[in-house]
Amino acid sequence: MATVSLLLSLSTKAEDNIINLDQSGDDLTLHIEQVGHNNQILLYSSDSKITGDDVSIHLHQYNASSSASTNTIKLWHIYGDGNAIRWGQGAALNNSSDTTFESDGDDSGGQYAMIDIHGNRNSIAGYQMNSGSGAHTADIYIWGDDNTAWLRQKNNSSKNLDLLIKNDDNAVSVLQKDHAAHTAAITLDGTYGTNLNLTQQTNTAQSYTLIQNCVTVAGCNISVIQQ
Repeated sequence: MATVSLLLSLSTKAEDNIINLDQSGDDLTLHIEQVGHNNQILLYSSDSKITGDDVSIHLHQYNASSSASTNTIKLWHIYGDGNAIRWGQGAALNNSSDTTFESDGDDSGGQYAMIDIHGNRNSIAGYQMNSGSGAHTADIYIWGDDNTAWLRQKNNSSKNLDLLIKNDDNAVSVLQKDHAAHTAAITLDGTYGTNLNLTQQTNTAQSYTLIQNCVTVAGCNISVIQQ
């Protein structure tokens, strides 16, 4: 059984907001909020679909101005059991457990994310927002099981995150913020999981690339702050 709740727009231009999904499977709970103008949630391609059991997806996009750039989320694949995804653009969460997105009303849109999960019992929560300019981009992917990711990109200047987790039992937290063009690529893999906490901040551009292959039985730990 699927439960779907949609809030498309607070304006009269509902045609500015688009949702295009292909879903099949069991207990999907889908809660989409698109507020304002120029928000779209789409399938990545004609081969995209959402299948599986017990998948819970909550997406939120906020774009106050009709002249602002379009916010786009493209969903690709997402099959498996027990996956929970919460992702926002133009609005923020206080923490990974927060279920209420809030906007400061100053976002100029142009955010883009593509999410592709495949495994079981994965959980993603995160958001992108700016302070009036500077669109952010995140591609996410995760193909293993029992992974958690808490991802945030905020403030002006372009941010880029391309995260790929292919193995199991990773716990990742990434924060990119302030008024500089930070970027991160991060590929994780290995026999065992990695706990990664990465923060890139301040108004000087920071760049970080990690390719990890954890073979330590107890798992691997990495913590980086660049400022």
